[in-house]
Amino acid sequence: MNAHTWGITVGVLTSILLALGPWMFMVHAKLAVIATQIAELNEKVEKSAKSGDELWSRYAHHETRLGTHEVQITHLEKRLQE
Repeated sequence: MNAHTWGITVGVLTSILLALGPWMFMVHAKLAVIATQIAELNEKVEKSAKSGDELWSRYAHHETRLGTHEVQITHLEKRLQE
């Protein structure tokens, strides 16, 4: 290949890189934003799951206490009827 062919080849490749470069940076920036948003959503889901587990634990505790109170009330009703 002579110098003229190399010049054309380098010019075409440079033009392609200059045309695709900004687009590639834009795509990279958008992907970075999406990755950040996914990380934030992941943190929120984990926080929500922990909160849900805590609420279920409280629910189970209160359910147990209500069962105990029902037994006590039934026992008191029987004693009052006697």
